[in-house]
Amino acid sequence: MLKAWVGLAVGLTAAILAGPAEAKTDRLVSREVALSLARPSWGSSASGQYLAGQLAQRTMDYANAAKFLDGALSWAPNNLELRERVFILMLAEGRLAEAVPHVRALHRNDPSDMLPSVVDAVDRVMRGDNDGAVAALAELNGGGFPGLVRLLGQAWAFAAAGDLPAARAVLAFSENEKAWSAIIAIHAALIEDVGKTDRADAAYASAVEQKAAGSGRSAALVANFEARKGDAAVPPLVRNARDGLAEALFSITAALNQGNRTLSALIYGQLALSLRPDSDLVRMLVAEVLEKQKRYVAAAAMFGTIGPDSPNFVVARLAQARDLARADLADEAIAALESLGKAEQNSVDGLILLGDILRGEHRFAEAVVAYDKAAEKLGTLTDDHWRLLYTRGIALERTGQWARAEGDLQQALRIKPDEAFVLNYLGYSWIDRGENLEKAEQMVRRASELRPDDGFIADSLGWAYYRAGRFADAVQELERAITLQPVDPVINEHLGDAYWQIGRKVEARFQWRRALNFEPAATAIPALEEKLQCGLERCVVAHKAN
Repeated sequence: MLKAWVGLAVGLTAAILAGPAEAKTDRLVSREVALSLARPSWGSSASGQYLAGQLAQRTMDYANAAKFLDGALSWAPNNLELRERVFILMLAEGRLAEAVPHVRALHRNDPSDMLPSVVDAVDRVMRGDNDGAVAALAELNGGGFPGLVRLLGQAWAFAAAGDLPAARAVLAFSENEKAWSAIIAIHAALIEDVGKTDRADAAYASAVEQKAAGSGRSAALVANFEARKGDAAVPPLVRNARDGLAEALFSITAALNQGNRTLSALIYGQLALSLRPDSDLVRMLVAEVLEKQKRYVAAAAMFGTIGPDSPNFVVARLAQARDLARADLADEAIAALESLGKAEQNSVDGLILLGDILRGEHRFAEAVVAYDKAAEKLGTLTDDHWRLLYTRGIALERTGQWARAEGDLQQALRIKPDEAFVLNYLGYSWIDRGENLEKAEQMVRRASELRPDDGFIADSLGWAYYRAGRFADAVQELERAITLQPVDPVINEHLGDAYWQIGRKVEARFQWRRALNFEPAATAIPALEEKLQCGLERCVVAHKAN
């Protein structure tokens, strides 16, 4: 959702990633620290808190990691490596006020470590100590990522102090840094804009010339400036120097998030949010960093802070629901989407997502209702809507509405003739119903060619062979399927059936027993139990006798 807004970050990513590795930010506390904290003289609670903190950190539960490691630090207040870890975790959780007291000790221990200096500068800007912020940032190296942070931070600190000539002079050092030219140009324009100088027009024009407006966010900043020239009621996107520093940290966060430095990205995003807690833009970016870390509950909580009065509310609520579903909190995800409907803000995307979540919960009838509402809102379904046809087709088939399901699946296949999942679902449905067997086999074989490592598609092909009476071929393909999806009950049952047909009856019963152990659908359990008791042939006789 923010990808279009942060295009400027792409040009920065290479320069940032080429800088010093974030060894201090992403490393684990060393074995020596663990051993020192486990000394019996310090008591068991120190080692217990340390180990609990390590476990929480490894699972990216940063809130509890900070809590437990801070407790361990109380037993070892002179352990600077542990103090650094607590400092980093508190920043990652957005707890700036608790992190600041650690700055002095960390900086005294390692003046080259940039993060304490950046945190010190942000804290000073928030307290109005702009001269102190300039001095703190002066500690940073001039090259690479630290140099960019230093330039932008010092420029905005000088701007906050009202010293625009000094701010301009700082940014002038970037002339030979081509990777930074676009971001420096837009911030130079913002500084003139916030300072209400007569240079703002020329500065924005220069930013456009340097392609700074090629990113969505920078284009929005330029457009906002132009709009304000004709309408004094239009509010500025960057209101003051504090907002400007937050904007700089936002740009850095976006660049870091495009690499693999998600912990650093989270820290800089939280610093930006500390400076500008009312910014939905920053909140959404922080949430996306959390998503990238697969911390879906935390991401959903951040998206949930964006209120209904925001223009980003619907997008944020959809993202919140998606993350709740990823965290296996389907009921909460459904409630989030249903609240959009009550507010009459539910979109086609919201209804489709609701259908997808309901389908994932096997609530197929409700999923059909959601998909139908989405289709009604769309009106005529076009080629762009093949996925809706496919997913609605699945839900319809599972509710026994085969005529509608077949129509949707066939229409989706006409649009996407080489879409493996559509080929597989329609082909398997025909095979299971004993219809169009030759065509269905061709379809699932094509799906298998497109996705050779998909166990479910291999199962479909194996079942096609089985229904055609080619039991040896079925066994070969179903054995391949079971290696790809070993715990699926349906595949295990199918392989058991195939084994029975070629006389491998002991192995057949073994597979049926496995199928029962892997939580099959309730409707499948009686048939599996019957197969275990009497096999296939005798079961067929018993059914005929009934």
